[in-house]
Amino acid sequence: MTPKKNPIYIYGLHTCNAQLKLNPTNIKNIYIKKPPFNNQIKSIINEIKKNKLQISEVDKDFLTTLCLSAKHQGIIFELSENITSGFDIDLFLQTEPNPFIVILDSIQDPRNLGSCIRSANAAGVSLIVKKKSNSCEISPLVHKAASGGLQGLSLLEVNNLPNVIKKFKKNNITILGTSDNAPMSIYDLKPIDSGVAVIVGSEGEGVSHSLLQLCDDTCRIPIYGSVECLNVAVATGIILYQIQKNIKKIK
Repeated sequence: MTPKKNPIYIYGLHTCNAQLKLNPTNIKNIYIKKPPFNNQIKSIINEIKKNKLQISEVDKDFLTTLCLSAKHQGIIFELSENITSGFDIDLFLQTEPNPFIVILDSIQDPRNLGSCIRSANAAGVSLIVKKKSNSCEISPLVHKAASGGLQGLSLLEVNNLPNVIKKFKKNNITILGTSDNAPMSIYDLKPIDSGVAVIVGSEGEGVSHSLLQLCDDTCRIPIYGSVECLNVAVATGIILYQIQKNIKKIK
């Protein structure tokens, strides 16, 4: 007997609106808090009707129970399939000549994970590779923090990151690690004329030693104040935008 898959929920005005605009066909069920509706909900309802989707009006407590959070803003979408399913890494490498990739090594906090995804989307990343075990799952809270960031990019969850990194290297993709102890600053990076994959480590441990050994180079964000390091989500945004700046130099 095939095990029943857990429902996939996203919630919040911005996240649901992004899903509706980018991929309405993936929306299975829509739950909205009973009237009165605010203007933002009314606007989303108009878009829902344009796409000829059905709405279930429910109590606030039902929404809270469904997504395990009180921060749903009165709206929840159930998706018809997992956003991570069906990804073919070989096809991706064949069709993306110079991919911009982020590899997330054991991010634990869902808000950090969501923020990293949001920054990756904004910086023009085409693929996020996420460690599946010992890592936060793609939960409704992650979707909320990502604010629609999972729409428009590919996501691959794997347990064996070294194998994926080795495949990238065989396809002429530069592997760039991040470490507080790296000798080179991100501002000293040279222009990148091929694909690049950036490895970002967990909140406490950083990038694992085994993955750093596979990197073509490592870099750090210089710290000018008294703090030892930056939050992983903040650091990810800084690093990705600096790399994007270097990629654009050769276009």
